[in-house]
Amino acid sequence: MKLLFLTQVLDSQHGVLGFVVRWIAEFAKHVESVRVVALEVGDTSGLPANVDWVEIGRRGRVGRYFKYRGALSQALGHDGFDAVLAHMVPRYALVAAGPAKKHNARLYLWYTHKGVDARLRRAVPMVIKAFTASEESLRLDAPNRVVTGHGIDTEHFDMEAPDFAEPLRILSVGRLTPAKDPLCVLRGLRRLLDVGLDVQLDWVGGGLTKSDEGFSGEVKREIARLKLESKVQLHGEIPYASVNRFFEGADFFVNASTTGSVDKVVLEAMAARRPAVSCNDSFPVIFDALPESTGRSSSFYFKPGDDLEFANRIAGLIQRGPEELREMGEHLRELVVRDHGVESLCERLIRHMEPEE
Repeated sequence: MKLLFLTQVLDSQHGVLGFVVRWIAEFAKHVESVRVVALEVGDTSGLPANVDWVEIGRRGRVGRYFKYRGALSQALGHDGFDAVLAHMVPRYALVAAGPAKKHNARLYLWYTHKGVDARLRRAVPMVIKAFTASEESLRLDAPNRVVTGHGIDTEHFDMEAPDFAEPLRILSVGRLTPAKDPLCVLRGLRRLLDVGLDVQLDWVGGGLTKSDEGFSGEVKREIARLKLESKVQLHGEIPYASVNRFFEGADFFVNASTTGSVDKVVLEAMAARRPAVSCNDSFPVIFDALPESTGRSSSFYFKPGDDLEFANRIAGLIQRGPEELREMGEHLRELVVRDHGVESLCERLIRHMEPEE
């Protein structure tokens, strides 16, 4: 198989999509060659010799379209690529559908988001299989939907469990945007401090849009209103390759995202042996696969926007004590390695993309 991978960014230093480089390296172990077509290419160090890429660029809408079509035609019509995987953006699958059909190449889509729009509805019937991380991550009732689990670089997040010594540090990783609900986290932090718990918050992630920049001002005003200036650090966007050092310094992880799909940062925290609480409605089924001794969803899930329940979840975990928390961390990591490791995911995807006999 020669795999053509369509994505937004190929750059190990990118704060959100840095993991794609690791995926490509893993795919390359199972196929003859991989070519990545991306709008933006940055740090590709470490990729094997059977990987190459085409950078389309972000400027010029019409020129970008023709350059994209040219890259597809070259790969499928001249270079013999026989499988195409569009990553996260349904439009990539729509643009590739014609060239793939013309050159008898197999077309697939990976999509993990609760959002369903007209492009997604059009793209899913055009692909042979639409891969997703969980039932909630692709909310279309399609016969070609395939739930595969996520692809977490468990080696990158393999670290010792924390000591759980005060001050206890809570980490959240995600864009500083209303969908990630940092205001809920801040209000929950204030509740924890008000009952005498010595906790601090690190938020890793910045805004990408002008509206995000405006929202960051609201977050800073809320920090001031709640008198949390000495308890909260906003670190801005951090390269993916460097994010693990923040996990190393954390005791607990919080994800207040309302995006509805399996948020991989929660799985990364679990792989790092950090107890993680989340209001994401994709996670109860994952938490409930843990051993009963962990408490499952009753320990880790809180209702979206409910800062009191979030605070109660963290307080309940703290009450368990360091020894029990470290044992819990081992269970969390085992689950991710078993069900969501990048090695097993890429192997499953390649198996699904092999031509049927």
